[in-house]
Amino acid sequence: MRCVRFTIFAALVCCLAALAAPHGARAEDRWVVYVNDRFGTTISYPAPRFAMQPPPANDDGRTLIAADGAEILVFAANNVAGDTLASKRAALTGPDYARTTYRANGANWFVVSGYRNIGGVDSVFYEKYILSRDGGVFHSLVVTYPSALKRAYDPIVERVAASFATGE
Repeated sequence: MRCVRFTIFAALVCCLAALAAPHGARAEDRWVVYVNDRFGTTISYPAPRFAMQPPPANDDGRTLIAADGAEILVFAANNVAGDTLASKRAALTGPDYARTTYRANGANWFVVSGYRNIGGVDSVFYEKYILSRDGGVFHSLVVTYPSALKRAYDPIVERVAASFATGE
């Protein structure tokens, strides 16, 4: 009798687990949150797709690398130069920004995106910068991926960018 009850209980647990799991869920659907302890910079990202690299010595952020060449850099830095959003945006010049196709801005942030050559591979870049309320810290999100993967990565970048926050 005890064995029968255990078997019924085990079958019930398995059925409930199967019902709780989303149908058609893929590994890249499992997103996790990264929070930088030093600056409070936060993003959500698809953990199975990206491998988090060790933190730098100053613990200002992290680099996440995908097997297909995509990278996410999330970091922050003290604004020792006293830059404004306008001066920071104006400094983004040169060959890396020659094929910029998108710019947007808000009260405390701006985005620049386009195409650049990275290691001989035509790639998409997306950069978002947020200035802290007191102007003392710039929080940065930089995402790059091969242009050939644009269709797959655009929705991922959209979700990562929407999650990008300062912790303020």
